[in-house]
Amino acid sequence: MTVEAVANQPTRRRMRRSGLVVTVAAVLFTAACTGSDSDAEAVDATDAPSAVPSVVATTGIWADVVSNVGCDDSVSVTTLIPQGGDPHTYEPSLRDRETMDAADLVVANGLGLEERLEDTLEAVTAEGVHVFEVAEHIDTIEFEFSGGHDDHGHGEEDGHDDHDEEDGHDDHDEEDGHDHDEEDGHDDHDEEDGHDDHDEEDGHDDHDEEDGHDDHDDHAGHDHSGGDPHVWFDLQRVAGVLGELADELIHAGADADTVNGCLDAYREALAEADAEVAGILDAVPADRRIMITNHDVFGYFADRYGFEVVGTVIPSLSTTAETNPALLEELAEIIEHEGVPAVFSETTHSDVDIQALATAAGDISVVQLLTGSLAPAGEDGDTLIGMLRFNAQAIADALG
Repeated sequence: MTVEAVANQPTRRRMRRSGLVVTVAAVLFTAACTGSDSDAEAVDATDAPSAVPSVVATTGIWADVVSNVGCDDSVSVTTLIPQGGDPHTYEPSLRDRETMDAADLVVANGLGLEERLEDTLEAVTAEGVHVFEVAEHIDTIEFEFSGGHDDHGHGEEDGHDDHDEEDGHDDHDEEDGHDHDEEDGHDDHDEEDGHDDHDEEDGHDDHDEEDGHDDHDDHAGHDHSGGDPHVWFDLQRVAGVLGELADELIHAGADADTVNGCLDAYREALAEADAEVAGILDAVPADRRIMITNHDVFGYFADRYGFEVVGTVIPSLSTTAETNPALLEELAEIIEHEGVPAVFSETTHSDVDIQALATAAGDISVVQLLTGSLAPAGEDGDTLIGMLRFNAQAIADALG
């Protein structure tokens, strides 16, 4: 397919749909002219099968969320980045562009997570495809990055020193829990953030100015000092945005009654999973709730469940950045000083550097966690809830 053909996809879809309407009208007209009174011979437009909307999700994580909100086959979901792919480094193909051009809705994470997809997302938006960036609608954690504990400041900035005393799970539910649904939920969304205003308030034209995509190449993977994009590690934050996601699916053509029923069920499932994860992590004593990870991906997890990330091998929100020997030496000192028994690698990124760190620190354990991609279908962690459960058990076993 040529570039011109790709660019004209939305127009051609409209032409095909128009042709279908004309064909149905012609059949109805012919049936009326024959004067047949038989219901079997009459063409009833309500009997024609209605196509469900086509939704493209950039990652398997958000594809799983979309499938749960649009359950019972009320939407057709396609995942763009394959299982095991790193959303920070994934390069889109021409076929990916075609897939998104043909979609009724594209669901992306946003906040720079899909770094090398941003130009394509902007291009399909310009062609009239609606792109819903989930993280843009979530209360995000913002902090600067550094690899080591002395400069990292995660505990001071995000309140981990006070977390156990002031921000237990009961209090956290009041601040970031399901009360958030009242503010951003489905009932009020149409009045406060309707689709007519959605394009003006959250549209890509403004997004480019506010989030500096023109400057993206200058700082990609090295200076993401704004909102942390890894929002899916806090199930309460995910639950808080589901009302808006449901509205997007309905606006794209999904059956409203079905979606609203799915929405309620999934919110309940996320609440139960959040409590289960907290229960698994109760096995980790307060003085051992410290983590050294591959890159800065567990900020929301740490904030939600009372951990502190004291260092990262890659001092960035993105895996496209690099470590250095001085940083690894500093992390080794932190491990010795804090008595860290394990460090955490990722399934979507090489563990060469973190293995070297573990060896330098005294052959401590390297535990692999799920971060930017779900596990293969049929394995533990092949859903968002399963991912959080899998990681919680692995962390509890390593630190408990």
